[in-house]
Amino acid sequence: MSARPTPSPKSLSKGVAYIIVSWNNKGILEDCIKSIHRQTDTTLKRIILVDNSSSDGTLDFVSTNFPDVEILPQPKNYGFARGNNIGINKALEDNSIEYLVLLNTDARLDTNWTHVLTEAAKLHPHAATMQSLTLDYYDPGTIDSTHIYISKFGQGTQGSWRQPLPYGNDVAPQKVFGCNAAAMLVTRGFVEAQPFKDFFDETMFMYLEDVDVGARRLLWVGITSLCRVLERTTWAQ
Repeated sequence: MSARPTPSPKSLSKGVAYIIVSWNNKGILEDCIKSIHRQTDTTLKRIILVDNSSSDGTLDFVSTNFPDVEILPQPKNYGFARGNNIGINKALEDNSIEYLVLLNTDARLDTNWTHVLTEAAKLHPHAATMQSLTLDYYDPGTIDSTHIYISKFGQGTQGSWRQPLPYGNDVAPQKVFGCNAAAMLVTRGFVEAQPFKDFFDETMFMYLEDVDVGARRLLWVGITSLCRVLERTTWAQ
């Protein structure tokens, strides 16, 4: 893997593609998509929904209520890793896309989320991935994650999980081992530098794929930046 390639001239417009992987998540998609629409960031955006053969009316609901969302229906449930790979590969066909946002269906972004992370990415042009402070959806005074790391027991772990929000303020931006794919910004340069056909290891159906990416980005930079996202920690795909 090339450590620090020169950014490609073709992607200087720095558009953002939001990639959501769904499987029977009709009931929670509305909050997720509306939080993208409410972003204060004014750069070009695309929203791509990769649907893993939902049977709950997700496709009709999204196409009717959110016509700007590009839907990629799949014939079966391919899981989180492969689903995101499908969305990533589709997004990168667009040369204007510089940043990829991987977003869980059960996540809701704060209005300045994209602006804060893309501005941080501009200050760190060799950054690989970024995430915000992720809070519990039902208890926003409790942290879901600040980053991910491998514990002393060899277990993939979410940083600061279930800790109280410190003094009511966000944690400071910092370099970290890796970022949580529940709500993560990935730079195009990092994806294109991978020596693999696909970004995520598809043998990891829906867990630990972001830990694998964290290990791969050791030659790069992973950053937790200053903004918030709320996530339903009790939901599982």
